[in-house]
Amino acid sequence: MDELQELRHLRKYLEELNHAYYDLDAPIVSDMEYDLLLRRLEELEAAHPELAEEASPAREVGGTASSNLKRVELWKPLLSLQDVFSYEEIWTFTSELRYQYPAARFTVEEKIDGLSMGFLYENGCLTLAHTRGDGHHFGENVTDNARNLWDLPESIPEDIKRLYVRGEVYMPYEAFYKLNAEQEKQGGRVFANPRNSAAGTIRQLDSNLVKARGLSYFIFDIMEVEGRSFATDSEGLTWLQSLGFQVLPGIKICQTDSEIQAAIEAINKVRSDLPYGIDGAVVKLDDLSYREALGATTKVPRWAVAYKYPPEIKETLLESIEVQVGRTGKITPLAHLSPVLLSGSTVSRASLHNGAIISSLDVRPGDTVILSKSGDIIPHILGVNLDKRPSDSKVWEMPEHCPVCGSLLENRDDSVDLYCPSSSCPAQISARLIYFASKPCMDIMGLGEQTVESLFQAGYIHSLADIYRLKDSRETLISSGLVGREKRVDNLLQAIENSKENDLWRLLAGLGIRHIGPATARNLTRHFQSLDKISTASLEELLQVPDIGEESASSLLNYFSEETNRELLEDFRGLGLNLEARTTDEVSNGGLLAHKSIVITGSIGELSRSEVTKQLEAAGAQVKSSVSKKTDYLLAGEDPGSKLRKAEELGIKVVEAKDLAKLLRGEL
Repeated sequence: MDELQELRHLRKYLEELNHAYYDLDAPIVSDMEYDLLLRRLEELEAAHPELAEEASPAREVGGTASSNLKRVELWKPLLSLQDVFSYEEIWTFTSELRYQYPAARFTVEEKIDGLSMGFLYENGCLTLAHTRGDGHHFGENVTDNARNLWDLPESIPEDIKRLYVRGEVYMPYEAFYKLNAEQEKQGGRVFANPRNSAAGTIRQLDSNLVKARGLSYFIFDIMEVEGRSFATDSEGLTWLQSLGFQVLPGIKICQTDSEIQAAIEAINKVRSDLPYGIDGAVVKLDDLSYREALGATTKVPRWAVAYKYPPEIKETLLESIEVQVGRTGKITPLAHLSPVLLSGSTVSRASLHNGAIISSLDVRPGDTVILSKSGDIIPHILGVNLDKRPSDSKVWEMPEHCPVCGSLLENRDDSVDLYCPSSSCPAQISARLIYFASKPCMDIMGLGEQTVESLFQAGYIHSLADIYRLKDSRETLISSGLVGREKRVDNLLQAIENSKENDLWRLLAGLGIRHIGPATARNLTRHFQSLDKISTASLEELLQVPDIGEESASSLLNYFSEETNRELLEDFRGLGLNLEARTTDEVSNGGLLAHKSIVITGSIGELSRSEVTKQLEAAGAQVKSSVSKKTDYLLAGEDPGSKLRKAEELGIKVVEAKDLAKLLRGEL
């Protein structure tokens, strides 16, 4: 891949990562991985200025305002911070500022890992709270939710006509653990980390959830104040504290680089013991007049940087190694660890992936292992402290037989992974059921891992089709209390019934065919338009579909050649599941809007943003979060905002919301 291809690829990938992080509260990669990708994009854009775009992720903050909440126009930008990863980069930053302001002083503070928000007080009362949104134009109105932050003052004691402050809303670890335990118990969504749970909670339409989940906040900046003035940031924060606001604790004022380094290292020493998550330390100019003179780029202020700590590493005891069987039969060894607090959550398990990894690490039960976390989410075993290895330790080896059904394990495609070849293996069936009901596939609310396991063990479901026969067991399900009482059972059965109307790609992805994930399933359904045509397609016909290679095509042919799988599809047909693509026009290029880039802005009538996105993607379009020269259409609803202005400036075709149906039919 040359540099120009890499630049285009990075822009597209970072847009997807921004959408997942800011809008869905579901990060795909670690913060450090994201920062390195963004830095590489910045390098490539600097090397190729002729390809610079205003909508590039290197220039934009990253988020959008949700269509489910009332939007707020931002009168001041809520920018991000420039990330740095070494002290040398900090010294470059401070030396450049000292060149202009020799007497400059700096503050060093914790970088709270939460959701950035603005709070407006008028005549002493809280009148507005909003999320950062896109950072420049629009945020989300969450005032009612903010009033349920237990320590946020609804009024302030001084007669201040207008006060606008910025802070970070976060979820303390204790509240996070409690929430996830409750979610898991009820079969609901388990959050990846406290930041995602805070962001998801503050955007809830039910404001009582904010209070119940114990969110808190810290204020770190005065954006605007009438009737008061301050020479320094630290002076202003001290005043806010006197009004009853929670401000960032332990802020250090530093004159020299050695003092800055000492302050950063002091935060690092205590960060694992803090009751909330931080993902770095912020170094800022303290003098407000200097800040005003320096200003900001379109994305970051020129007077501050955020130092990112390297991933936290700890040691813990590997108590045992368990072998798990996945939905495809893949055998995965899992390390059971003595619980250890790492990067904000308690870790007690870590995947060892396969026998080759175990051999390369030479990891054994009883070892003291070195543990890290990728992006504060996924725990990894980095190695073994051999000085602490027991004298009687023994090499651990992968089993020869499936630990569940006893079948002889086998290798596939010359890989190092082992597989159980039995399609009737109970572990595989259970895993397939869980995958089928999961959000990326059929998205059946309430049918999470714990509920599936309970229903499977009790004999209610043995195949995918059995899920749709659960309605026949309503009374016994209610009386058994297996998944809850009457209301919960009825909600589950209704969610199952609703899933029958899902677009075909979800069903195809949920079948768990090897190499056929959601993206490939979309391409297949766009091309063939029905499950019947997909199941009877030849190798040559399958290879004409974008993203389908020989391995994927062979997997499809093998799957549909098995009698039991063909019977399953007939079961689905008889049970009333949708087996057709939602786009009725069969076109060889994969959809009437294939290869078209579309951006949505504003409210699209009664449809949610996700519903509109599904319809456009079903027609082959690629739905993007920001307008660029490559955008083909801007779909504009009510209150379109800055995206409409940008589209008009670039000459992008604007389609009104009322013409969505025409766009989907290819009439525009």
